[in-house]
Amino acid sequence: MNYDVVVVGAGPAGSTAAKNLAEKGLKVLILDKATFPRDKPCGGGLPTRVLKRFPYIEPFLDSISYGTTMYSSSLRYKFNLIREKPFLMMIIRKDFDNNLLSLAQHTGAVFQGGKSVVDVLIQKDKAIVMLEDGQSIETQMVVGCDGMHSVVAEKTKLCKKLAVLCISLMQEQPLKPTQLTTFFTKKKLTYLFIKIQGIAGYGWVFPKKNCINLGIGEFQSAVSKARPKKPLKETYDAFISLLKEKKLLPADFPVENLKGATLPIFPLENTYGDRVLLCGDAAGFINPITGEGIYYAMASGQIAAQIIADAFKTQDFSHHFLRKYQDFWVEDFGRDLKALGKFNNQWGMDSEKIIRMMTRDMKFARLIIGVNGGQISFIKYKKALILRYIYVLFKNLFSKKKK
Repeated sequence: MNYDVVVVGAGPAGSTAAKNLAEKGLKVLILDKATFPRDKPCGGGLPTRVLKRFPYIEPFLDSISYGTTMYSSSLRYKFNLIREKPFLMMIIRKDFDNNLLSLAQHTGAVFQGGKSVVDVLIQKDKAIVMLEDGQSIETQMVVGCDGMHSVVAEKTKLCKKLAVLCISLMQEQPLKPTQLTTFFTKKKLTYLFIKIQGIAGYGWVFPKKNCINLGIGEFQSAVSKARPKKPLKETYDAFISLLKEKKLLPADFPVENLKGATLPIFPLENTYGDRVLLCGDAAGFINPITGEGIYYAMASGQIAAQIIADAFKTQDFSHHFLRKYQDFWVEDFGRDLKALGKFNNQWGMDSEKIIRMMTRDMKFARLIIGVNGGQISFIKYKKALILRYIYVLFKNLFSKKKK
C-alpha cells in the first residue's frame, strides 16, 4: 500500500508529526522497530513549556513537581526553590509515548510496530522505504524520527559520525506514595547534584506518583582527556549511597534494572533533503546543558508536518523547498540550542561559584534555571542574565570589603 508520508519512529517526534499530518488530511504510516507500549530510558521530567505548546498532553502527565534542591559538586552549597506554580512535569515515558502514538492513530495515522527499516531510496518521483522483512513501501515523503542512530539519516547521507556526546545511567523504581511524601513532600521536590562525584554532568532525583526516577548523565564532550576514566556504574553506586546518607532514599533501596542511554548534543548540519526531513534525536535536537529532548522532538515534529503539508500543496518535495523546515526550526528553537551549546564545556569546569551565586540572589537563580531548563529563551534573556551575573559579582565583592 502507498502512503503520502512515512514516519520512521513512533516516539514523541514521530507521533507528533504523524498526528499533525493526519489532521491535515494526509495518508500517514508510522513505522517502528519496537511494538508499543515500549519502555525507553529517560528521566521523564518535562519543562512546563511542553504543556503550554501542546496542551493536549495534560492527561498524559504522571505528576507535577513544585520545586527543587540543587547541590554544588562539593555539597558545600545548596540552593532551594519551592513555588506555587509547577517547576517540572513528570511522565512515565512508556505510557507517555504510547498515549501520543494512540492520539496519532486516533487522528487517522496507521501504525505498524515491529518493523525495522533497513534502507530509504530517494527517487525523482517518489521515495521507497525498505523493511527488514523484505517489504517495500512507496511514499512521497519520509520523516526520520528514529533516534540518535537514525537509519533514515544514514541512508539519505544526512548524518555525520557522532562521538558519544552524553551517556547516562538510570533506574525507575517503585516506591509507595507514603514514602514519596516522606522523602519529597507533597510538592514532589526534585533534587539535582551538579558534577556529582566529579563527573562532567549531574545526578537527578525525580519523584513521581508511584515511583522514583534516579540517574546520572555525563557530557563526554566536556570531559578532560587528562582525567582518569571512571566507570559510570561506580559513580552511580556512590550516588545512591550519598542519597541514602542524606535520607533521600530508604536504606534498603536496591540498585537494579539499570538502563543506559546515549544522546546527541548538537544538531546536524542539514536536517532536510529531497523528500526527507529529520526530527528529534535523529536531527540532534537535545538541550546541550540538561540533555532534555522531548520538547524539541515534539516541536520539530509539528514544524515538519506544516512544511510537508505546504510541499503537498505545491507538489514540490525537493531539498530546495524543504529547506524551509530548517529555517523554521532554527528560528523556533535552534538559536537557543546553538547558544546553549557554547556553554556545554562548562560541565568540565568548576561549578561551585555558580551555585554559590544562586544561593545569594534569587533573581539570578531563576534566570539560570529558566534558561538551562528550557523554560525561557536564552537568546531573549541573555542580556538580563549577563547583567544579573555582573550585579551579583559586585554585590558579593562589596559585601566582602565591608567585612
